[in-house]
Amino acid sequence: MEKEEAKEAPDLLAGGADAESEMSRSARNNLVMLTQNAQLQRLALLLRNNEQVLMRRVVMTERERVQYLQTVNDAYRDSMRLVDDSTAFKDSQSVSGGSRSIIARDVHDYVIYGINMCLQNVRNSCMRHDAIAKLRSHYDALTEALAAATTDEDLSTLAAEAADYKDSMWEYCHRFRSASARARSKAYSDVLKLQGIELPDLLKTHQVKLGYSRNKEFEDLDDAQKLDVYNSIIDESKRATIRLFSTASRQSRIKGKTVAHAVSVFIIAAGNMVYDIYTTEHNVEQVLRGSLNVLAAVGAFAVEAVVTKAVTTALVRAGLGIFVTSLAGFVIGAIAGLIFVTVSGLIIDRIVRSPRVPPIADLKFHTAVMPDGMSLAIAISRG
Repeated sequence: MEKEEAKEAPDLLAGGADAESEMSRSARNNLVMLTQNAQLQRLALLLRNNEQVLMRRVVMTERERVQYLQTVNDAYRDSMRLVDDSTAFKDSQSVSGGSRSIIARDVHDYVIYGINMCLQNVRNSCMRHDAIAKLRSHYDALTEALAAATTDEDLSTLAAEAADYKDSMWEYCHRFRSASARARSKAYSDVLKLQGIELPDLLKTHQVKLGYSRNKEFEDLDDAQKLDVYNSIIDESKRATIRLFSTASRQSRIKGKTVAHAVSVFIIAAGNMVYDIYTTEHNVEQVLRGSLNVLAAVGAFAVEAVVTKAVTTALVRAGLGIFVTSLAGFVIGAIAGLIFVTVSGLIIDRIVRSPRVPPIADLKFHTAVMPDGMSLAIAISRG
């Protein structure tokens, strides 16, 4: 299986204008949710194989290359192990029937949607590895909670929790990169751009609207409150309807025994979506790609992320090995894999929780056109 796929992978993303053009055409379509284990394995394998080839082409030291290849392999292995474990968990609980079987099925579906989110919407392999680890931790917490449930009330609470997580992950997954989803929030994104609204101000507006202290900075809120703020923006933009967020009370519905793990997963999904809503009409990814081409042959370079009204800031100082971009541009570039470093996941996690420039001055980044999981998934779904 793996040997066969390794031969096929270069045809889907061998590099060059034709391959990139084909992927761009596919990427304009909508996300296709892959639900069969074999389909997910094929997608994960194609991503791994293409990323392995890519890492061998990127200008970097041998030590860096080994490190990145390990991350690529770990992302593949961990994603497939999680899919297999959640399937086995669902099957084992189906024997007993009743509410435990329903909960296990919803947990399994939540994992499948989450893996699709990681493979199709996160093109940065380092960020993907981190996202899969968070999903794994939440899955483990859910299975432990089910094992510990001894009363009907325990089972009822966990059933509601698992159903909310499943439905919310479906929305985050489908509404992040799909063309139809971006069309839903286009008018909202246009207004943000035309009025020059900055992201910190947008966050503060929704923070106050939710009744959280006006005197607090966004980063001083707890993570569940931050998730509420992001979901409030998503809801207002009409990009998605998140079940974890009650439009009536404009408060979080997130509760239960695995809240901390759930917030860790969803705050990144919600934060990334808000950055996409904020920057979509600026065509940031296209601007970054054009500028970063200059650095492709340079090798490692430093990044200066600046808080600026010019969202599309993209200044290359090739001689100094420095790339200057806006903070929003840095986030979008990282998600797209155009700007990557092994700790990408930790950096974006920090920005989402505290939207300010992180300490990245001493880090060295690389650039490449990462394989597009959504385009590959569309091809897989068509057989």
